[in-house]
Amino acid sequence: MAAGGWEAPWKALGALGRELAAEWAAQDVRAALCQLLLLWLGLSLLGIRLAWRAYGGAVTYVPPPAPCVPAGVPPAHAAPLRREGPPAEPGKTHRE
Repeated sequence: MAAGGWEAPWKALGALGRELAAEWAAQDVRAALCQLLLLWLGLSLLGIRLAWRAYGGAVTYVPPPAPCVPAGVPPAHAAPLRREGPPAEPGKTHRE
C-alpha cells in the first residue's frame, strides 16, 4: 500500500518532464529564452568555480580602517563638548 502512495507524484513529475521536453523541442521563443538563461547561468557558475579555484585561497576579509577623527573633535556618538570657565556675558563688546 505504501508503494501505491508514491505512484501519483511520480506520474505527475513524469508528465511535467514530458511537457517540458515537448516545449523544449518546439523551439519557440520561451524555450529559446530558457535555453539562453540556462546557458548563462551555467557559464556564470563555471566562471565562479574556476575563479574560486584560482583565487579562493588568496581572498581574505580585511575590515575597513577606523575613521580618521582630528584631535579635539568628539566622535559622533559622544556628548557635545562643554565650555570650561564662566559663561560669556551678553551685551559686552570689544570697546568696554
